[in-house]
Amino acid sequence: MFTPEQRERLREELVSAAYADTSITGAAVTGSAAVSREDRWSDIDLALCVATDADREQVLADWTDRMYREHAAVHHLV
Repeated sequence: MFTPEQRERLREELVSAAYADTSITGAAVTGSAAVSREDRWSDIDLALCVATDADREQVLADWTDRMYREHAAVHHLV
């Protein structure tokens, strides 16, 4: 669980990481944040566009590893 402020910092960090990643060509905030309906229980929903010349499975593995390593992710769905 995190505070709304921590959630916002993490979202900004992830979007910045996406912009710095040459295998990502776009990022979009989705879910409740996209329609200004976040509450204290909201999570972070992002959609990432993978470059056509990138290895999609490797990009997924890299981002999954980042979430576990840097952000203490405990479970994910693919």
